[in-house]
Amino acid sequence: MRPLPLRHARRNLSAARDEYGVPHIRAASWSDALYGLGYLHGLDRPTQMLFARAIADGRSAELIRDRAELAETDRFFRRAGLFSRVEEESRALDPTVLADVAAYCEGVNDGMRDSGRSLPMWATGFRPSPWVEQSVLLIGNLLSFGGLAVGQQQNERLILELIQAGVDDAQLRELFSPLLDDADFELLRRVKISSQLSDEALELITDLPRLAGSNAWAVAPSRSASGSALLASDPHLEINRLPAIWYEAVLRWDDHYVLGATLPGCPLFAVARTEWLAWGVTYMKGDTSDYFIEDCRPGGATGWQYRRGEQWLDFALREETILHKGGVAESLRIHSNPQGTLDVDPEPTGPGLYLSTAWTGNEPGAGRSMATWVKIIGCRDAASAMDLARECAQPTLCWVFADRDGHIGMQGCGWFPKRGEGNSGLLPVPAWDERNHWKGRLPASLLPRIYDPPEGFVATANENVNPPGGPEFITLPVPAHRKRRIVERLSQLPKATLTDMQSLQYDVISVQARRLLEIFLPHLNGTAVTSRLANWDCSYHAGSLEATLFARLYRNVLLEIFGAAPNRKGGGIGWRRMLYLSSRAGFSTMVITLIDRLLDRETSLWWSDRDKGDLIRRAAERLTGEADQPWGEVNAFRFANRFFPPERVGRVLGFHSRQMPMPGCHATPFQGHLLTTAKRETSFAPSYHFVTDLGTDEAWTNLPGGPSESRFSQFYKNDIIRWQSGVYKRLAGTTNDE
Repeated sequence: MRPLPLRHARRNLSAARDEYGVPHIRAASWSDALYGLGYLHGLDRPTQMLFARAIADGRSAELIRDRAELAETDRFFRRAGLFSRVEEESRALDPTVLADVAAYCEGVNDGMRDSGRSLPMWATGFRPSPWVEQSVLLIGNLLSFGGLAVGQQQNERLILELIQAGVDDAQLRELFSPLLDDADFELLRRVKISSQLSDEALELITDLPRLAGSNAWAVAPSRSASGSALLASDPHLEINRLPAIWYEAVLRWDDHYVLGATLPGCPLFAVARTEWLAWGVTYMKGDTSDYFIEDCRPGGATGWQYRRGEQWLDFALREETILHKGGVAESLRIHSNPQGTLDVDPEPTGPGLYLSTAWTGNEPGAGRSMATWVKIIGCRDAASAMDLARECAQPTLCWVFADRDGHIGMQGCGWFPKRGEGNSGLLPVPAWDERNHWKGRLPASLLPRIYDPPEGFVATANENVNPPGGPEFITLPVPAHRKRRIVERLSQLPKATLTDMQSLQYDVISVQARRLLEIFLPHLNGTAVTSRLANWDCSYHAGSLEATLFARLYRNVLLEIFGAAPNRKGGGIGWRRMLYLSSRAGFSTMVITLIDRLLDRETSLWWSDRDKGDLIRRAAERLTGEADQPWGEVNAFRFANRFFPPERVGRVLGFHSRQMPMPGCHATPFQGHLLTTAKRETSFAPSYHFVTDLGTDEAWTNLPGGPSESRFSQFYKNDIIRWQSGVYKRLAGTTNDE
């Protein structure tokens, strides 16, 4: 351990870094420990925190840089209004929680005094301002909303775009069945859709703190080699940016400890353990945000009106000023009503039908979610932790717990709207019909909950957790490929060890490929790819030639079947659009999930006048002439600094890394999913690996990064080699165990 001088500390604590750079904080009280966590966040990650707050606040073009994508992102977040209720929500916090958050903020500000202005701050002329309780709630809102911004809302927009692009109505209904069975396509085609966010803006949002994926599971003592409960968790998100999203820390006070992954800017441990309890989370992908259709016309006291029945009412008008560096200012007019906020200012395009957006995270009381993260550390068993987690408003999560006494469980959380009859939340519905309005929230008692299951383990990986018979918490489930593989392996392990848990976190077997080959291979007899794919183990390891071959075959099948031009019976989605939706450029898990379901059928409107077997054979023939490449060459990426964009210069100066192979794909437990958008690579992969045995006071971890955001620190990217090679480091909870 190397002692850390805390030059501006005003509380009773000490800190030291272990050999991996992870800070260990020893404090006299829980409040002092939180102060110490804030201090280290402010010391090691000030730019990450301050820049994220500026973006969430819609002030990045003013405070950071006057760039088009930053201004675009500012407009997006000003309209979303993540900042609009933080003052009120901070006042509504429980006094004890508010005192804890205040102690953390005090530490952040003292730590920032210690670190001074970073190089990116100097380069952009950024002037830090104090970190306050409202800042914590704003970052919490960002954590909740970021996944929605690039997830549910983008998918719902895509459905609308497909409808308006002229894809055959009957084919779309079949593809999405039964979700579009009662959709009024003619009405939806009349809706004026705002311009899609640019790739650059989407990248910025993707790069922000969010919980958008993940695996987590717990094993009961009856299936554990040690006789104690085991827990494993690995949240998946954008990983090829430095510094890493997560910040590891070990806090000790009195006779207690907590260790694991924290989020700079908030006093929360997302994946962690104490002496009594361990937890991890996955994003439930719950639908807590809806689009409504508003019939709009000019007039009234605020300039624009909306219809309810035959009555016209005035929109509330909020005018925001977006400042740019250099003094240029632009005005943004935002129209809202009790059902939501218009996506655009209707003034330029005139009267008509527009989309408005509603999100339960904007409702009073949602800020109390931060209290859940703070209080969970005091829970002594899985059952009480599940009761606490169930009441968390945002984001929608599946929490997995294991405790010292051997109990395990999974608990869903989130505020879900009680929608009008017949409204699934997937498609925009007319707001002028009040039967479509939200009718409050669904009771938390309906959320999924599993406690000490008879099979001896519980696992979750963003699969569909809707209970039979409703309600539909998830309207667009992602495929259960990762969950099925995890359950498959856990079922094969009668006495699981920590090594087994680590191996499963690095598993790259695709059950999706296994199932699709059962569909493809009978039609490929006699083709060059038959024997190679028939003998493939469906592993996406970096050296696999067959993984690349299968990925290309799958892409060609999608283009052959669904790439025909729309606007005719038996047409498709269109070659260019289908290539975009099935490639690294614009991969849509929603579309791929629905298509995989269709491919399992013998007959479909999508190939009604064609033979499915012929299409699959033609897809295989198109592989002729394509050179063999290992998966690690096709699926390769670089780590890049979040605050130093120039690629070539960044590599020369050590801000960015060399190109590295990424194992896995979207369907494997190690979700090595890469995309290429605009000028940057983006990724979706394990951002933290955490495994622990509750019979000990330790955890085994690695992450794609290091503690420091400074490229000149030895702890800038020191854990990447462990993350890449599957080697775990040990974090100890008690000092006598180090």
